[in-house]
Amino acid sequence: MGAAVKFLIVYASTEGQTNKIAKFMAGLLTNSGHQVRFHNVGDVSDGLTITDYDHVIVAGSVHSGKHQPDLQLFVYANRERLNKLPSLLVSVSLAAAFPDTQSEAQGYVDTFLETTEWQPTHTLLTAGAIKPGIYDWFQKSALLEGDLAAHFDEDLSDTREFTDWDALKQKTVEITTS
Repeated sequence: MGAAVKFLIVYASTEGQTNKIAKFMAGLLTNSGHQVRFHNVGDVSDGLTITDYDHVIVAGSVHSGKHQPDLQLFVYANRERLNKLPSLLVSVSLAAAFPDTQSEAQGYVDTFLETTEWQPTHTLLTAGAIKPGIYDWFQKSALLEGDLAAHFDEDLSDTREFTDWDALKQKTVEITTS
C-alpha cells in the first residue's frame, strides 16, 4: 500500500441509497489506510475547504432527471479546485440499472457536468434502489408509469437494491491509484 491519501467524499442523498454508497466507499478507503472526510452537502460546511484534500469523490442521486441542486451548487462553486484534483463522480440512478436505459443515465451525468463546468478524472454510473415504503402515492405512480415502468411489477411492496457493489469497489480502488 502507498502513502495515505486525504479523501473528501461529498454526497447528496434523497432516499438514503447514495448515503449508503458513499459510506461503503469511505469504509473501503479507510480500511486501506487513507484519511476520509465524509460530508453531506446539505449540512453546513464547518470550515470545509477542498484545498485540504488530495482526492475528491462526489456522489449524488438522480430524481426527475436531475441531480440534487445542493450538489450541483457545491460542485459549481468549487469547480476550479475540483478540476485540478483526481476526482470521481458517482451518479446514482435507476436508469443505470438496465442496459436499455444506460444512455439516459449517461445523459444525466453529461448535463450535470456541463452545468457545473466540472471535468472529473473518473465517472461511474451506478444503480440505486427502489424503496416503496417511503414513497407517497405520486412517487409510486411516477415509478410505475415512467420510463422505467417496464422493469418493475405493480406490487412495489419491497425494497429492491440494484447497486453493483463489486463495480463500486473496483472504481474506489481505481481512484486511489490516479
